[in-house]
Amino acid sequence: AGRVGEDDPMSELEPSYDPETLREVYSDPAQVRARIDELRAEIRDAPDEVGELLARGELVDLLRAIGDLDEAGAEAERAVDRSVLAGTAAQQHLARVRGAQVLQWRGEFAESNLAFTELVHAAGQFGPVVAAFTHEQAGKNSYDQGDFAAARDQFGRALALRQEFELPEDQIASARTALDAARRRAGEDTR
Repeated sequence: AGRVGEDDPMSELEPSYDPETLREVYSDPAQVRARIDELRAEIRDAPDEVGELLARGELVDLLRAIGDLDEAGAEAERAVDRSVLAGTAAQQHLARVRGAQVLQWRGEFAESNLAFTELVHAAGQFGPVVAAFTHEQAGKNSYDQGDFAAARDQFGRALALRQEFELPEDQIASARTALDAARRRAGEDTR
């Protein structure tokens, strides 16, 4: 669904975001499962590595969102392995972000914290879109742990990058919503 780094048209599946958890929510689980089946076929029949990497990235996101974290983790590992063999440095980075998200959703915070620390450190070399995406995801990792000050800082960085480089309004809105949620949870005034 219009993921960072993809050139494919946007998927019909667009999540909403829970304003308290900041996690993706899909209104039609059957449609998500059908898309997962389609993605598995796309991966199997991909004409090239780029098509496979894009499909695998979306597959990881959807599996994670529906709570199939074991399968999401296995697919994330495959995506990282495949991106190392055939992807660009940015594709490798994004595959690692997805893997860190799975660790986060599993509650494996020692591992996700380490992964996001490394990813945030490296993100700037891939341009503002990837850097902002990485900061936002790192912020969600902190948010899930109740570290709202760290989450606020990461969301603020994502928002600043998106505004400075005039990135799409939906990306700016996403960072702003996350920043407001972290401020609320930290007891700060969001006005």
